[in-house]
Amino acid sequence: MRKLILIPLLALSSQAQALTLEQSVAEAINHHPLLQQKYAKFEAAIRYKRAAVGDYLPQVRLYGGVGYENVRYNSGQRIDSELTRTEIGVKVSQLIFDGFRTTSEIDRLEFEKEAERFGLISEAENLSLEVSRVYLKLIMANKIVGLAELNIEEHREILKNIQSRQNKGLSSESDVAQVRARLATSQSGYLAARNNQMDMQAKYYDLVGELPKNLINPMPDFEYVPNSLSYALEQAIKNHPEIDAAISDTQAASAQHEREKSDFWPKLSLELQANKNDNIGGIEGPDEDARAMLMLSYDIFNGGSTIDRTEAASWRYQQAMAIRENTQKQVVESTRLAWNAYDFVGQQRSFYRENVDQAVIAEKGYIKQFELGRRSLLDVLDAKVEVFLARKNYINAHHNYHIAAYRLINATGQLMKSFRIDKPTTWSEDK
Repeated sequence: MRKLILIPLLALSSQAQALTLEQSVAEAINHHPLLQQKYAKFEAAIRYKRAAVGDYLPQVRLYGGVGYENVRYNSGQRIDSELTRTEIGVKVSQLIFDGFRTTSEIDRLEFEKEAERFGLISEAENLSLEVSRVYLKLIMANKIVGLAELNIEEHREILKNIQSRQNKGLSSESDVAQVRARLATSQSGYLAARNNQMDMQAKYYDLVGELPKNLINPMPDFEYVPNSLSYALEQAIKNHPEIDAAISDTQAASAQHEREKSDFWPKLSLELQANKNDNIGGIEGPDEDARAMLMLSYDIFNGGSTIDRTEAASWRYQQAMAIRENTQKQVVESTRLAWNAYDFVGQQRSFYRENVDQAVIAEKGYIKQFELGRRSLLDVLDAKVEVFLARKNYINAHHNYHIAAYRLINATGQLMKSFRIDKPTTWSEDK
């Protein structure tokens, strides 16, 4: 199957008609503001890491100044000079050793970037599931509206027949009133179905960015649906991006702890500096110098700040570990719930199918018996309601089974993959 290739979120393409579920998901991923927000955080994390890498490179600073200087004494000699002082210089410094602070900071920002990337993928997975749910709910709503329209037409046909029987003296006014009441109920049900249909259309528009057209019944790729709960849990723990994001956050917290410990070490750098000044220290004329020096600095005492920051980073690591454990528990719980829904709704489908078949047989029998005077009109109307509800329940069960399948695939972190939708190259870990 040819894959849908997603464009970068910040280079939007012209919108395509929302015909299939896969196209709807692709449109939502390309254009939904929530994903654009997540993508912006990912891009920001990339830039923060690049900024940290810059500390490995030489730092060049050009400085200069001009102003008034009044000097009375210089090195104990009375000068009493008022001159216009000018300074210009350049300083080049190269970090040699900083207690592994830069290395740890780059590692921390790399892990944070990966956490943002996995968070972006997780948001895309969840958005894909929501689009799938709304897409199928909208198809359900469309079918139930059609079913409600058919129900109204059938009640109108019954009313027409009962009125004809009344004219022949075979039915009473109460029979006509009873059918009219059921017709009003069916019309009220139709309006409720239409209201739900329009609600689903609004939700679809909110997710995809365009009104739904020509929706096509989707079919989950059951190759990605686990065949057992144990396999589902194994796949969820292995593939779910939320767990990967939590692992990256834990690694980032560990790197932050290493970064804070760097202040226990001395700092060593190479500095090259050249100055070209005039009228310095009250002495008229040029003042030029240049130097190359190894600079060593070491904090003997800073009020205990380094110890406190290191301990704080250690507790942040403990916090990240707890979040990681809780994330895995939530993934396991959601996978179990998804499996239960998929399993039980799948079993319900066959019973609802049997319910429809038997209700239709009963309805046909009641109509024939009514015509022979062996059943009341109320029996026929109740049988018709039973058929309507059985068909409605089967429609719901059929599509809820597919929703449950998509939910289970999402729980294992492979919903986009099952849609044959590639992640944009801008989401790559090598970016």
